[in-house]
Amino acid sequence: MIRSGKVSGSARANGRGHGDTRRQRRVDGRGHRNRRARGNEHTDITLDSNTKDSILAYGLSSVGFGDARQKVSKRLNMERFRGHFGVGPKAIAACFKDLKAMYKNEKLELKHFMMTVCWLKLYETGSVMAGRWDHCEDFCRNTVKGYAVKIQALKRKKIKFCGFHQDRIYLATIDCVHCMCNEFRTDPHSKWYSHKHNGAGVSYEIAVDVDDDRAVWTAGPYPASTHDITIFRGGKKESTKQRKNEKMWDKNALYFQIPEGKKLIGDSGYTGEPEKISTTMKEHDAHVKEFFARAKSRHETFNTRLKFFGVLSGRFRHGKGADDKLKQHKTCFEAVCVLVQYDMENGHPLMEI
Repeated sequence: MIRSGKVSGSARANGRGHGDTRRQRRVDGRGHRNRRARGNEHTDITLDSNTKDSILAYGLSSVGFGDARQKVSKRLNMERFRGHFGVGPKAIAACFKDLKAMYKNEKLELKHFMMTVCWLKLYETGSVMAGRWDHCEDFCRNTVKGYAVKIQALKRKKIKFCGFHQDRIYLATIDCVHCMCNEFRTDPHSKWYSHKHNGAGVSYEIAVDVDDDRAVWTAGPYPASTHDITIFRGGKKESTKQRKNEKMWDKNALYFQIPEGKKLIGDSGYTGEPEKISTTMKEHDAHVKEFFARAKSRHETFNTRLKFFGVLSGRFRHGKGADDKLKQHKTCFEAVCVLVQYDMENGHPLMEI
């Protein structure tokens, strides 16, 4: 019998116990103790040979797939895991292990690391994260920002323009990718316009090794209207009167990192630099055209994996001003590049050329 919204003979309303709920609340913004226990049942994970399965189970449990719902095929479990984290559990394990080695004096928690990866993948608001991860909104926002910076710091270790095979003329493919942003209200200008997204955006330069599954260079962000070859040179051609001197060009640009006698492979946007970048020409043999096409297609696969993360495929909403927006977007972009790099090294390679 139901009286006043309660089930007769119990202390529950709508199936929930009021007294237990009040006792289980904490002032730090967390929810029920029993819910926390379920969410943290795999927290103490040792990074050993069984880490992949442990992290797979823990990650699925954290996003709502408990033990009972994990009794499905391995393919479906992995699809669900990647759908929430963007990379595989082996990549998560390897990245977290390197983070712990880099930040030995800090106590890093796997839950917070995976919450950050999930945020980069789904780009959820603080309110949604609070419900999913059982922390208050401010804690979630501050935590993911801090861990994203830490993941970004691994770029110095994982993405370097070196280590190429010495017998190859073509070192890497090069391309620029656009990401959407909210309008730059403190710096309104047509330079931010992206023709790819028909709105405000930024551009990043990426180079991918043609032999190995690794990104070797990222640069940016630049205003979306900046031409690809201008980013590559580090300046506009008309910035200098004497072409050979390149006095006004940024010496940190990729143009100055390419050894003599070596080249990159690019699309038609790079035809102005035949000494540094080869593009497909009608005079090329069929096998050369096919090699270039497959190399560029492989690079597009890497770009697609970046856009698999919601923080890069959606419209970026963080940042209080132009400089702060660019800084935060760069952190997210480079953190995603690092995660994709770990994923390529741990069972998810790019296509072969």
